[in-house]
Amino acid sequence: MQIERNVQLAPLTTFKIGGVANVFVRAKNVDDIREAIALSREKGLPFFVLGGGSNTLVDDAGFNGVVIKMEMLGVEYEYVDNEFKLLLANAGESWDPVVAGSVQNGLWGLENLSGIPGTIGASPVQNIGAYGAEVANTIEWVETFNTESGEIKKFTHGECLFGYRTSRFKLETGRYIILRVAFRVSKNGLPNLFYKDLREAFAQNTAPTPKEIREKILEIRVAKFPDLKKEGTAGSFFLNPVISPYDALRILQLLPGIPQFSQQDGRVKISLAYMLEKGLGLKGFRIGGVRLFEKQPLVMVADFGASSYDVFALCEVVQKKVYEIYGILIEPEVRTVSA
Repeated sequence: MQIERNVQLAPLTTFKIGGVANVFVRAKNVDDIREAIALSREKGLPFFVLGGGSNTLVDDAGFNGVVIKMEMLGVEYEYVDNEFKLLLANAGESWDPVVAGSVQNGLWGLENLSGIPGTIGASPVQNIGAYGAEVANTIEWVETFNTESGEIKKFTHGECLFGYRTSRFKLETGRYIILRVAFRVSKNGLPNLFYKDLREAFAQNTAPTPKEIREKILEIRVAKFPDLKKEGTAGSFFLNPVISPYDALRILQLLPGIPQFSQQDGRVKISLAYMLEKGLGLKGFRIGGVRLFEKQPLVMVADFGASSYDVFALCEVVQKKVYEIYGILIEPEVRTVSA
């Protein structure tokens, strides 16, 4: 295990914001992880696991602890039967190249999640989702390292406790470090055209291939998300609120036309982007070096050199406005790393 000191974290995140890590370890195998955890315990320091940095805001003050940068690589396919395969990917692999490889092999399952930045290891934590799909729909099992016992354990799909942008690994932050994920992919599948833009795009082609779906989603993402070469972002900054049917009806009366989606537990998910744009007129709203993106107000965008404190201030203002007008609390999706 190689230890680096005072490593600048901003370049390792897509937000391009933040200070330095006191101790920095690149984990290329389980032994590196084990040693890094032992070091944090020995020194009495907190630890933090960093993947692609795509859903992460680092405080300008940095992180006075041990950052474990996941760099465990490797992708393979395991035969299941004539129709299904398991795609096995190590946690340090970048997400989208793995999706691209699956699509190139003509396999169904991951195509709607094309273009999402980040790593394989982060995907189950947040139960990443986009364009009518969630990664939980394809996960067979997740292999983890227990930071308390040192045990390596596989959690089955049911044991992962997946929900909207959550999982066991988010609920028990710090207890498990994800090492590898098995995705169930298929030679034969049906296109998921639940998302409105996809339905419209394939109105004349009701049986698109995984490749065609991927290409269309990448096209949609380019139109809706900022160019990371020009400015920083962590993608969607806020979670869509999941509220009671009573509150959903109340908000529909205040803001007619707001998209609403019934959930399995009886609650209702509402479109925060619609609320921010149509209800509050916050597209492009700026504080200091950060703003809500003009093409998608759920996305917070940062000028290069922006401060984490501008992000915190903008987040607080948006939360306050939503609560004052609509009476609901909204939560950040992005995780914050601070000293």
